[in-house]
Amino acid sequence: MDERSNSFGYWLRRRRKALDLTQDALAQKVSCSQAAIKKIEAEERRPSRGLAQRLAEQLAIPAQERAAFLQAARALRTSDRLPLDESPIEALTAAAASDGLAFAGEQKSPFVGRTNEYGQFLGLIARLTAGSGQVVLIEGEAGIGKSRLMHEVARYARQRSLPTLVTSCYEIERAIAYQPVIDLATQACEATSETRLRRIAPIFLAEIAALVPVMAARLVERVPLSADFPEARQARLFHALGQLLDALAQDRQLIVMIDDIQWADDASLQFLHFLARQMAGRPLLLACAYRDEELDDNERLASLVERLRREPHTRHMALTRFGPGDTEMLIERLNDPKLSAPDLAVRLHRETDGNPFFLWSIMHSLSEGDCAVRDAGSLPLPDALRDSVRRRLARVPHEDRPLLDLAAVLGRRFDFETLLALTREPEERFLHAIESLVKRRLLREDQEGGFYDFSHEKVREVVYRDIGIARRVLLHRAVAEMLEQHPTSKTHELDARLAEHYERANVWPKALRYLGLAADHSQKLFAMRESLHWFDRAVALLQAHPEAATQAQQLALYERRGVARAQAGQTEGAVADFQQAIDAARALGEHEQARDVLIQLGMAYRRADAYEQAIVCLDEALKVSLAMGDERHAADTLYHLGTVAWSNGRNDLAISYHQQAVDICERLALTDLVAVQAFHGRGEAYFANAEPAAAIASFSRSLDLARGIGDKSYESENLMMIGWACTGHMGLADYQRALSHFDAALAIARAADLQWHLGPTLIGRAHVQMALGKFGAAWADLNEALPRLETLRLVRYQIMAHDALGCLFLDLNRPEQALPHYERGLHVALDAGITYWRPRLQANLAIAQLRLDIPCDRAALQAAHQYAQDHSEAWLTLRCLEALAELALANGDVDGCITHADQLLALATRGDMRALVGQAHRLRGLAWLAVNAFESAQHELTLAVTLAEQTGRGRLAWECHGALARVAAGLGDGAGKNNSEARARTIAEQIVKDLGGSGLTSNLTSAP
Repeated sequence: MDERSNSFGYWLRRRRKALDLTQDALAQKVSCSQAAIKKIEAEERRPSRGLAQRLAEQLAIPAQERAAFLQAARALRTSDRLPLDESPIEALTAAAASDGLAFAGEQKSPFVGRTNEYGQFLGLIARLTAGSGQVVLIEGEAGIGKSRLMHEVARYARQRSLPTLVTSCYEIERAIAYQPVIDLATQACEATSETRLRRIAPIFLAEIAALVPVMAARLVERVPLSADFPEARQARLFHALGQLLDALAQDRQLIVMIDDIQWADDASLQFLHFLARQMAGRPLLLACAYRDEELDDNERLASLVERLRREPHTRHMALTRFGPGDTEMLIERLNDPKLSAPDLAVRLHRETDGNPFFLWSIMHSLSEGDCAVRDAGSLPLPDALRDSVRRRLARVPHEDRPLLDLAAVLGRRFDFETLLALTREPEERFLHAIESLVKRRLLREDQEGGFYDFSHEKVREVVYRDIGIARRVLLHRAVAEMLEQHPTSKTHELDARLAEHYERANVWPKALRYLGLAADHSQKLFAMRESLHWFDRAVALLQAHPEAATQAQQLALYERRGVARAQAGQTEGAVADFQQAIDAARALGEHEQARDVLIQLGMAYRRADAYEQAIVCLDEALKVSLAMGDERHAADTLYHLGTVAWSNGRNDLAISYHQQAVDICERLALTDLVAVQAFHGRGEAYFANAEPAAAIASFSRSLDLARGIGDKSYESENLMMIGWACTGHMGLADYQRALSHFDAALAIARAADLQWHLGPTLIGRAHVQMALGKFGAAWADLNEALPRLETLRLVRYQIMAHDALGCLFLDLNRPEQALPHYERGLHVALDAGITYWRPRLQANLAIAQLRLDIPCDRAALQAAHQYAQDHSEAWLTLRCLEALAELALANGDVDGCITHADQLLALATRGDMRALVGQAHRLRGLAWLAVNAFESAQHELTLAVTLAEQTGRGRLAWECHGALARVAAGLGDGAGKNNSEARARTIAEQIVKDLGGSGLTSNLTSAP
């Protein structure tokens, strides 16, 4: 039996035939080209790990034999003899090709001139064992050898069985969202075991599956992804991809290499920045290469490089051109008789100035023998890179050039079958042409995937630009039609490619359609810059060729771009698009469509905190719905109006709007999302009006409805709001109930990674922990919440976080640390032009100033109080009354203090807000104490401390015990004084104990 009968390819062919499968049928089953199967069976190629696994599945290899099958599939061939007539350069090319790495670039020459940089990489890989990551930024001009250096490092890592992911970015794909990230994630999914993948949270697996088809195919069941802000969804995706990389690494060193990031899309650059910041505790080496000449014109790249270089674990590696010695070494290593002239190294270095790609291109031309080295004028001098490349192209046989042109139109990577279908040439003729182009190193064959690529992007660019315009249009049209009929790419990538080809083919209607689809796909992936890129191209095309779309299609395009612009925070552009869509809808008599766009316009204004404009739009939409008798849409619009009013501190309007929405829902017996929102909105209005029990009833109704329709987002939000209504500073002071609801809300939000909900829920839970004296836990929650909110640009919740941090320091008797947070919160609110939470911040600022003996702005405090009263913001009125009472007391105005304390007591009693009732009694007690009315003071303070202890409000109890000690001293009750001081001291000591390890300090003493 000969050697081939024992080979993997021979065995594969027999197994395929035993199952009555043709090569084409097997190729389709395992998602590769027929040519790839041919080459595997002919022992000309080894399958990739992923392809080998798919072959094992489709060929029904028994489980007990699968490991042996995969090992045989990936084993190196026993013989790699080269043809005797190959030149030294050809031999080096074939040997280098056997490693199967897929970097663009002329990487088949000997590896010289980068010893220092290569050694640095090996040192960094060794240091990864310490558990901390490294980022390497490789910078240099085109052709300097960035790709080759990464190629060699990746080969080193793979030879040591380290998980290694490599990809490149391509200029033609720079607007396809997440293209390099998808490449990396696909490789990671294929290389990660099922067991390791199942350890990733289901919501994260679902996010990865939405991006990576390979993952989608492996998930039998997928949890639904909740609607959320694009920033929140993107953050969840980034965390999911981080977990995927961890699952692949399995605590080993992981190498990730990305070439040509100057052509990466914005979303991918954002992910790179996220990953780089997360690497401190991961054994991960991230290497990114880019062209330095792009930094001046590519603002996104320059920004990323600047931010990455600020990271302590980032190394910057600027590659320089070869020196004369490197050029001489390159010639020596090639050992080609045609390159043996004694002065050739000097001449080559002088003419190329040491650019490795120029060197290699010229040396390749000389090796082919078309010009003599002895002739000084015969060197293909690269005054421009194009001149050098064109000399190589001129030697391509005339009959092979059409195939090269077609490959250049296809773009970067293309497979055998696609190219064959487009050429319509006989298979043998086609094979001869493509093998010739590979041999000439104009095309490069991917040994593992059955794909082809140009040896260098500049080669493709020169070929493409030299195609005549008319021929180029026809080629793009042929490519587009073939891809449309026989798709070979993932949906989002295919739409982008079809958009490119049809636009360059001057087929305007189809170009417009696919531009819109590419934009939609990017939007679903939260890549808003890329989405707007496609939308902008579609609108530009429409303006140049209005006949390409009907009026209805034009209306829809502007509306869709308006939504994308609003999500991206481009309010001015969104308004312009929505207004154009509204005008077009009205012109067509599409009143429902105009109404729907009006709602979108109103919500765009709300997102930008432009509340007055939002109300104008929503009011008009409401009138249209009522005029049409469309009560369901009327209820929906009323909810939005109420939310806008509530967000802007106009709770009086919010109460009215939300009640009307609830009335409609109850009359129509609605149980859908409109009803969920209506009851939730009414709960918020009650809550803001200091009616926590009524608020809880509405939130509970909304919670039941949300669970009925499976809406996790509103389930979490309703639980959160019930928690807020049970807090002490704004609700019933039922802290255990509040804590259980916050914990339940957080569990849902973390499981579904609802970024929008995490911030306010953590802030609410922090308030509960502060009330219970758990300041360390509160500090941890707030330090998690604020960075999230700043990342997501959620201004209103940033204000709440700064307020909560101020309250934490105020409760620890650190008003000097509280003051900057209140000032920062007010500054953020004023900058955003919103009144949300501002009265409370103004009140807290005054309290902090009073405790620091700093004069406070009485007029500003009174104005805040008046605003809260006028707009039914009773929750904010309560805090303003506390501040006014403390201000009066500080100024010696006992009657004023009692008056404000009485108002506080009445309002808090109405809502059964026991902690605030206790605070009112404390203020009354302090007022009586100030005029030595000791018995009245004792009565009030005893009521206050009883309520504080019943609710578990430690800080309030501490204040009351301190005041009672002073009352006892005034009454001559030494034992009572000592007892009160002891109880205050116990509370203070417990708080200090709880702060251990948090980095916080308390200034609480036994005598407040």
